[in-house]
Amino acid sequence: MQLSKSLAIILPSIACRSISIGAFSFRASSTSTLRGRGEILHPHMNTQTHRSFTTITPQDASMSMSMSTSLASTTSTSTSINTSTGIDISITETMRQESLSQYDDVMDHFMFELGNDMIFLPNQSETSKYIHDHFDAILFDCDGVLYRGTDPIPDAAASVKALIKADKKVLFVTNNAGSNRMQLRDKLAKMLDLEDELTEGQMVAASYSAAKYVEKALSAKGIEMGDANVHVIGTGGLCDELRSFGCRVTGGPSSSSSSDDNTSYYKPSMSRDELAAYTFDHETNSGTSKVDAVVVGLDDDFSYRKLCIANVLLQMYPDALLVSTNEDAYDLVGSDARHLPGNGSLVKAIEHSSQRDAINVGKPSKILAELLREEHGFDPSRTLMVGDRLDTDVKFGKDSGMTSA
Repeated sequence: MQLSKSLAIILPSIACRSISIGAFSFRASSTSTLRGRGEILHPHMNTQTHRSFTTITPQDASMSMSMSTSLASTTSTSTSINTSTGIDISITETMRQESLSQYDDVMDHFMFELGNDMIFLPNQSETSKYIHDHFDAILFDCDGVLYRGTDPIPDAAASVKALIKADKKVLFVTNNAGSNRMQLRDKLAKMLDLEDELTEGQMVAASYSAAKYVEKALSAKGIEMGDANVHVIGTGGLCDELRSFGCRVTGGPSSSSSSDDNTSYYKPSMSRDELAAYTFDHETNSGTSKVDAVVVGLDDDFSYRKLCIANVLLQMYPDALLVSTNEDAYDLVGSDARHLPGNGSLVKAIEHSSQRDAINVGKPSKILAELLREEHGFDPSRTLMVGDRLDTDVKFGKDSGMTSA
């Protein structure tokens, strides 16, 4: 098996220096607690030429991360726009400088812990051979690994094709709950031109893991999904995935108000008097159904009203499940790497007001690892998790007994 040159991998057990190699630059800013994040960056940013190397680290090492290829000679264009992609690449320079400032501290912290755990692979050919010999299953995160925004990562598609052709089990495991499995398949197939290679069964979106967990947990209580009533904070894709399991779904995106009899339901505010008088007919089907679960996914229309409704539902139905599709703290946007609050911020608001702890079914949850093992039967010790975040992807691989890239 020969991987496409842009997907040779680096798995050091420390956070990596920001490097520009071929089609990728990579920035990992993390401490030993794995609470930082890695980010695939736009190419051709650094002012130096870096020699390519690849390292593989076993799953019990402290950290791992990144992707690479052979050599790159690059020039600094930190304030320009790449004409082929339209991406403002000054964000890359911002991240690169942050990474370099942390690199020495991270190296000092881990140097004496590395020992023989780090295996250096000098080129893409040896990396491909190592993957072929040591892994039967490859799990890919999506955004930041296979694509960034609306742009595919160069050569990612060719690498996925090579792995599938080599009879490796390839799955796509994302904390994004905005799509159901078929929507994710169609998106990847179109973006990566993999229409003939990808199936719905390869998709493991957080929306699916949430639906599977709710199904399993309610079944243990003797409740079938066809009889279940689930309240959602999140997108239409999350609602659709849950409905595909047969349950009744309330809540969801604010745009649903156009087809809802309760026209005030989705307005953003809620006063003390409104909450006191609120009937919850919408959520309980006019009192005929109790709420069995509240599922929280990222919702960019999240409001105080939605918080109030979810909070009181959990108060009214203390046995209802509280499930989070993921607990990501933030994403990075803009030329100056601004922190866009992630689903974790919504989850924390609901947890704090309800005094309940949510069950996380996204990476790095062991619930997700169990789902993958049950449905796909792979051996974690022969599984590679490829991602761009240290606090989710890499920690997921490490905690689940996999190797992380």
